[in-house]
Amino acid sequence: MTRSVDWRGAAALLLFLLLLLPALGPSSYLLAQAGQAPAGWWSHFVTSSLPAQALTTLLLAAEALTVALLAGAPPALAVARRQFAGRWLVAPLMLLPLFFAPYVTVGLWTTGFASGAFEGRRALALQQGLACAPYVFLIFRIAAARLPSSLGELAAALGKTPWQRFVQVHLPLLAAPLAASSLVVLAITLGDYAAADRLGVATLAVGIHQLWLASQSPALAAQLCVLLIVPVLAMVALATWAGTRLLVQNPANAAASQVRRRRLKPMAASGLWLLVAVVVGLGFALPQGLVLRSMQTAAAARTRWDSLGADTMHALGTAALTATLTLLLALALLSMLRSGARAGWRERLPWAFLANLALPTLVLALAFLMMSADGTLGARMLGEWRDSRLLISVAEALRFFPLLMLPLLDALRRTPPEALLLARALGDPPWRAAWRAFAGHGLPALGLGLALVAMESLKSLDLALTLQPFGYSAPPLKIYAFSREQMMDRAAPWVLITQALMLPCWLLLSTRLQRMGEHAQA
Repeated sequence: MTRSVDWRGAAALLLFLLLLLPALGPSSYLLAQAGQAPAGWWSHFVTSSLPAQALTTLLLAAEALTVALLAGAPPALAVARRQFAGRWLVAPLMLLPLFFAPYVTVGLWTTGFASGAFEGRRALALQQGLACAPYVFLIFRIAAARLPSSLGELAAALGKTPWQRFVQVHLPLLAAPLAASSLVVLAITLGDYAAADRLGVATLAVGIHQLWLASQSPALAAQLCVLLIVPVLAMVALATWAGTRLLVQNPANAAASQVRRRRLKPMAASGLWLLVAVVVGLGFALPQGLVLRSMQTAAAARTRWDSLGADTMHALGTAALTATLTLLLALALLSMLRSGARAGWRERLPWAFLANLALPTLVLALAFLMMSADGTLGARMLGEWRDSRLLISVAEALRFFPLLMLPLLDALRRTPPEALLLARALGDPPWRAAWRAFAGHGLPALGLGLALVAMESLKSLDLALTLQPFGYSAPPLKIYAFSREQMMDRAAPWVLITQALMLPCWLLLSTRLQRMGEHAQA
């Protein structure tokens, strides 16, 4: 008696193994190369500057995370769960800080103001927290729209206080967005090099970069990166557990998650709008005013704009290629995932890509440089493509893929498996049945994720700075070059053109968030 072969399961396993390479390949490669570094530099770094840099990095991360959660989570929960005047304006306003990369805002602050309040670790933490607040708002806005109102009402009927309802009912349901938000904030904060270096804050990323340049040894830099890779993998494991196991233990079906918004009290509404005004004022209005003022200076008038067109096309091409690669990766993952709330190995695979987002961009760029060096397998496989923007786009796609993955996983979890079975029962082929079942939730989530990826690619600096081929130029590179020379007035045209390129993505994100959950109120 012969046993039939499960070709579908075998194909899923093969695809799983192939997708593990981009998910964990860079960090695994650096771990393998770490043993080739000389011991002298390592011992010197550990006994000299490492303790102070590690403490500074931890304090910076904690402060930035606190700012981001306080700035982004309350408006998201209020918009999803309450009704108040001007509610539809909150989402577009909270997304405005996405128009500024951290290194741009820091450069504008230091050149526009002479006050010491805009310098040092706390200023950097404030700026990083404000830059991350839109991501916290986005993640909590999506999650809050799925919170079952019935559970909170039942707990209130049982005599639970608001604090008890929050701790015992809502907090377990918010574990996944809290883990995802924390990981995104920590990834952006710990991975930043340009803004920290600009303010003279000695973080681990700055220390590794300086030691890399001083020693001219990629193997030594790889060994130092182990200090960051191990905690990153631990954070990814925690986020994976929160994003899969807790969601299965606390499922929320479509009927239970219909939100019935209650009127927000006037005093609470005033406090909410004050918080939104502070976030938008410091994160967008203030730096935007400095950019517009810089355009009116004499130095800006003397700026040569000859390369502005070419820089714009380079940025557009890189962002389009990055978004395309991210989309292909998402389609490959969707082909093996299952709808509904599950916690199997298939559902855990996408969370492994968080390792690339959590790794500092400097570490990711180092891995790509070492894997594509002359004489390596990567160099032979890439050929002439190694000296093009492909290397930048591949690195950006792997880093920014979680920004597309998180909304897609939420849409997939809300797709009932019965919809797929019904489409198959009606005679649809597998691909058409999957399209019918997933398109309603998946296409808006796909557009939202691709908009985020495109915006981050347009303003990304570190990967382009490290992996740029000869002759490549883009607005982020020009902005960074001018900011290092205290000439942000000359960088203003490139800041404005980058914002113009990001404007359609911002409009798409704002429209999608405004419509989210509105059908439940009809």
